[in-house]
Amino acid sequence: MRSKLHIINNIANIFTKNNSKEIYMIYGIGTDILNISNIKNSVQDTTDPFVQKTYTKKEIELILSRPIPLYSFATRFSGKEAVFKCLNINGDDIRLNEIEILENKNGVPVVCLHGRAKEIAEEKGISEIKISLSYDTDYAIGYAVAIG
Repeated sequence: MRSKLHIINNIANIFTKNNSKEIYMIYGIGTDILNISNIKNSVQDTTDPFVQKTYTKKEIELILSRPIPLYSFATRFSGKEAVFKCLNINGDDIRLNEIEILENKNGVPVVCLHGRAKEIAEEKGISEIKISLSYDTDYAIGYAVAIG
Protein backbone atom coordinates (compact mmCIF):
# COMPACT_ATOMS: atom_id res chain seq x y z
CA MET A 1 0.00 0.00 0.00
CA ARG A 2 1.33 3.40 -0.94
CA SER A 3 1.96 5.97 1.73
CA LYS A 4 0.05 9.25 1.74
CA LEU A 5 3.32 11.12 1.16
CA HIS A 6 4.06 9.03 -1.95
CA ILE A 7 0.62 9.81 -3.38
CA ILE A 8 0.99 13.53 -2.59
CA ASN A 9 4.40 13.58 -4.28
CA ASN A 10 2.94 11.93 -7.40
CA ILE A 11 0.18 14.53 -7.58
CA ALA A 12 2.69 17.36 -7.05
CA ASN A 13 4.83 16.02 -9.92
CA ILE A 14 1.90 16.52 -12.29
CA PHE A 15 2.00 20.25 -11.57
CA THR A 16 5.75 20.85 -11.56
CA LYS A 17 7.57 22.75 -14.26
CA ASN A 18 10.17 20.81 -16.25
CA ASN A 19 10.73 18.29 -13.43
CA SER A 20 11.85 21.06 -11.08
CA LYS A 21 10.47 21.73 -7.62
CA GLU A 22 8.66 24.85 -8.86
CA ILE A 23 4.90 24.32 -8.66
CA TYR A 24 2.32 25.46 -11.19
CA MET A 25 -0.42 27.78 -10.02
CA ILE A 26 -3.76 27.15 -11.72
CA TYR A 27 -5.36 30.51 -12.54
CA GLY A 28 -8.40 29.29 -14.38
CA ILE A 29 -10.10 26.45 -16.22
CA GLY A 30 -12.49 26.58 -19.12
CA THR A 31 -14.50 24.12 -21.13
CA ASP A 32 -16.72 24.42 -24.16
CA ILE A 33 -18.84 22.04 -26.18
CA LEU A 34 -20.04 22.87 -29.68
CA ASN A 35 -22.62 21.26 -31.92
CA ILE A 36 -20.50 21.02 -35.07
CA SER A 37 -23.47 21.77 -37.33
CA ASN A 38 -23.58 25.30 -35.83
CA ILE A 39 -20.45 26.34 -37.74
CA LYS A 40 -20.66 24.01 -40.74
CA ASN A 41 -21.92 26.62 -43.24
CA SER A 42 -19.60 29.39 -42.05
CA VAL A 43 -16.37 27.40 -42.40
CA GLN A 44 -17.00 26.07 -45.90
CA ASP A 45 -15.52 29.29 -47.31
CA THR A 46 -12.26 30.43 -45.68
CA THR A 47 -12.94 34.00 -46.84
CA ASP A 48 -16.13 34.07 -44.74
CA PRO A 49 -15.92 36.87 -42.12
CA PHE A 50 -16.49 34.32 -39.32
CA VAL A 51 -13.40 32.36 -40.38
CA GLN A 52 -11.28 35.50 -40.81
CA LYS A 53 -12.24 36.87 -37.37
CA THR A 54 -11.85 33.56 -35.58
CA TYR A 55 -8.81 31.77 -37.03
CA THR A 56 -5.24 32.82 -37.84
CA LYS A 57 -3.63 32.11 -41.21
CA LYS A 58 -1.47 29.40 -39.63
CA GLU A 59 -4.54 27.74 -38.14
CA ILE A 60 -6.41 27.80 -41.44
CA GLU A 61 -3.41 26.29 -43.19
CA LEU A 62 -3.19 23.50 -40.60
CA ILE A 63 -6.93 22.88 -40.63
CA LEU A 64 -7.10 22.65 -44.44
CA SER A 65 -4.38 19.96 -44.36
CA ARG A 66 -6.74 17.65 -42.45
CA PRO A 67 -8.85 14.96 -44.17
CA ILE A 68 -12.06 16.50 -42.76
CA PRO A 69 -11.36 20.20 -42.04
CA LEU A 70 -14.79 20.74 -40.46
CA TYR A 71 -13.76 18.76 -37.37
CA SER A 72 -10.59 20.80 -36.95
CA PHE A 73 -12.46 24.08 -37.38
CA ALA A 74 -14.94 22.91 -34.73
CA THR A 75 -12.41 21.64 -32.17
CA ARG A 76 -10.32 24.79 -32.48
CA PHE A 77 -13.38 27.01 -32.10
CA SER A 78 -14.39 25.09 -28.99
CA GLY A 79 -10.79 25.29 -27.75
CA LYS A 80 -10.68 29.06 -28.24
CA GLU A 81 -13.89 29.41 -26.23
CA ALA A 82 -12.39 27.26 -23.47
CA VAL A 83 -9.23 29.42 -23.43
CA PHE A 84 -11.36 32.56 -23.31
CA LYS A 85 -13.16 31.14 -20.26
CA CYS A 86 -9.99 30.04 -18.45
CA LEU A 87 -8.60 33.57 -18.83
CA ASN A 88 -11.76 34.83 -17.08
CA ILE A 89 -12.13 37.89 -19.29
CA ASN A 90 -14.91 40.06 -20.65
CA GLY A 91 -16.27 39.33 -24.13
CA ASP A 92 -15.09 42.69 -25.43
CA ASP A 93 -11.49 42.28 -24.22
CA ILE A 94 -10.07 40.17 -27.06
CA ARG A 95 -10.76 38.75 -30.51
CA LEU A 96 -10.82 34.98 -30.98
CA ASN A 97 -8.04 35.13 -33.58
CA GLU A 98 -5.73 36.38 -30.80
CA ILE A 99 -5.98 32.83 -29.44
CA GLU A 100 -4.10 30.55 -31.81
CA ILE A 101 -4.20 26.77 -31.43
CA LEU A 102 -1.48 25.01 -33.39
CA GLU A 103 0.31 21.78 -32.49
CA ASN A 104 3.73 20.54 -31.51
CA LYS A 105 5.77 17.98 -33.46
CA ASN A 106 3.79 15.16 -31.83
CA GLY A 107 0.42 16.60 -32.86
CA VAL A 108 -0.45 17.84 -29.35
CA PRO A 109 -2.44 21.10 -29.43
CA VAL A 110 -0.52 24.16 -28.26
CA VAL A 111 -2.02 27.56 -27.40
CA CYS A 112 -0.23 30.71 -28.60
CA LEU A 113 -1.65 34.04 -27.45
CA HIS A 114 -1.28 37.27 -29.41
CA GLY A 115 -2.19 40.92 -28.96
CA ARG A 116 -4.45 41.84 -26.06
CA ALA A 117 -4.95 38.17 -25.09
CA LYS A 118 -1.20 37.82 -24.52
CA GLU A 119 -1.08 41.09 -22.55
CA ILE A 120 -3.95 39.99 -20.29
CA ALA A 121 -2.33 36.62 -19.64
CA GLU A 122 0.99 38.28 -18.76
CA GLU A 123 -0.76 40.77 -16.44
CA LYS A 124 -2.36 37.84 -14.60
CA GLY A 125 0.93 35.93 -14.34
CA ILE A 126 -0.24 33.20 -16.71
CA SER A 127 2.74 31.60 -18.40
CA GLU A 128 1.07 28.74 -20.27
CA ILE A 129 -2.30 27.38 -21.26
CA LYS A 130 -2.72 23.62 -21.49
CA ILE A 131 -5.49 22.47 -23.80
CA SER A 132 -7.23 19.29 -24.81
CA LEU A 133 -9.47 19.02 -27.89
CA SER A 134 -11.76 16.24 -29.02
CA TYR A 135 -14.77 15.56 -31.23
CA ASP A 136 -17.35 12.97 -32.09
CA THR A 137 -19.74 12.91 -35.03
CA ASP A 138 -21.88 15.82 -33.82
CA TYR A 139 -19.92 17.60 -31.08
CA ALA A 140 -16.52 19.17 -30.48
CA ILE A 141 -15.12 19.91 -27.04
CA GLY A 142 -12.26 21.97 -25.71
CA TYR A 143 -10.84 22.01 -22.19
CA ALA A 144 -8.21 24.56 -21.15
CA VAL A 145 -6.19 25.25 -18.01
CA ALA A 146 -4.35 28.55 -17.46
CA ILE A 147 -1.22 28.08 -15.35
CA GLY A 148 1.60 30.27 -14.10
